Parts: sequence; structure tokens; C-alpha cells
Amino acid sequence: MLTLGSGHQIHSRTDGLCHWGAIRIPAEELSQYARALSGGSFGLPPVARWRPQRAALRQLRHLHQAAVRTAKAQSGVLADKEAVHGLEQQIIHALVESLSPGPVDEETETACRHRHILARFEVLLEAHPLASTTEIGAALGVSDRMLRECCRKSLGMGPSRYRRLRGMQLVYYTLRHEDPAVASVSAVARRYGFLNLGRFATSYRALYGELPSATLRRHPRIAELTLGRPRVKVS
Repeated sequence: MLTLGSGHQIHSRTDGLCHWGAIRIPAEELSQYARALSGGSFGLPPVARWRPQRAALRQLRHLHQAAVRTAKAQSGVLADKEAVHGLEQQIIHALVESLSPGPVDEETETACRHRHILARFEVLLEAHPLASTTEIGAALGVSDRMLRECCRKSLGMGPSRYRRLRGMQLVYYTLRHEDPAVASVSAVARRYGFLNLGRFATSYRALYGELPSATLRRHPRIAELTLGRPRVKVS
């Protein structure tokens, strides 16, 4: 489990498929519940990793899944306030039980500094997707070596590779939502810094298993228009 305080950002990577679940609760409210249940003090670090006991974690996951099912079932319908409140109380209780052993890994000052550098790195990439890593490092006020170290430790790759992968994801998302009648693959690719279109297409196909033009053709509007035509598979 990870706890993340208000206003904090983290990066997490996985080597395979994963599922995330989130619970949002004001820190002071959680502390009050914890003190009431345990009778002792309770501190919540801004960023920390926890390893709950299996029974407590299993109960928390069970209640979290119940909350998700309730939210889906009650979509657009007035839910039973008492039932929802009761489920909420059970979740908070299970959350406190899961956190009661204490964190197994609290963030160090160095890790905190690296995390803030990466958060600003993300902001700069959002605002200036074509900026070079040297320009980004200068804007952040850190050396190329420091930026590479932060990215390698938190992202598992250097800043240049991360920027390319991030740009590739933005291209994929844009192609999925652009109207192929007015959009072009080359324009979208150049928008996110891919100037060598042949190399871009090869990398894109290796990452997504199809050419970018095929992604563009799978626009929802095109899928709707092709429904009912013979030998056309709509995904």
C-alpha cells in the first residue's frame, strides 16, 4: 500500500499488467478515526509504503470492491444513505487496521527532492513537449546528471527515452480521438516531436502492434459508420 498526502505526486512503474485501487480521505479525519480506534497517537507521513497484515488487507480489498459495485449499481439512482454511510465506516475501520503496523518505508529527503524534480519535469514536458533534455535541465536548475539519476531511479529509464515514450502515448491518445477526415498522422507525430516519420512508424508499431494510420481509422465515429458492413471488424 502507498499513502500519498495532498499535493504530492509519485511515479510508479510495473513490468506487467496491474490493478490500482484508491481511497481518498482527509488526513485529519483519518487520524481522528485512528486515535479513536486505537486510543493512541497516529501519524501519517506525506509519502510512505505500508505492508498490512494479510487478513487486514483482504478485508480492505473486499470492502473496497463492495464500494465499487455499489457505486456502479447506484449510478444515476439515489443510494440508501444509511447503507452507504455504514460501508464507508467499515472501509475507514479496515484502512486504519491496515495502517496500524506502521510504514515499512518512509521517504528520505533525497527521494523527496528527486520526486519534486520529476513533478516539475512532467509540468515542463506538458508545456514544452519539444524541449531538449538540456533545455529542461536548465529550466529545472539541475544538471543533466541529476536529471538522468532522478529518471533512472524513479522511471527506470533516462529522460530522453521517457520523453519519447510519453510522446508516443500522446500520439496514440490523439489518434484515437481525432477525426480522420481532418487529421493526419504526420501532423500529429510532428506535434509531439517525431520528425522522422519512418522511424516513428516503426517504433509505434513495435509498441502498439499496429501502424498509426490504423489507430486513426479506428476513430469511434468511423466505427459507428462501418457497423453492418460485410467483412468489416469493428473494435
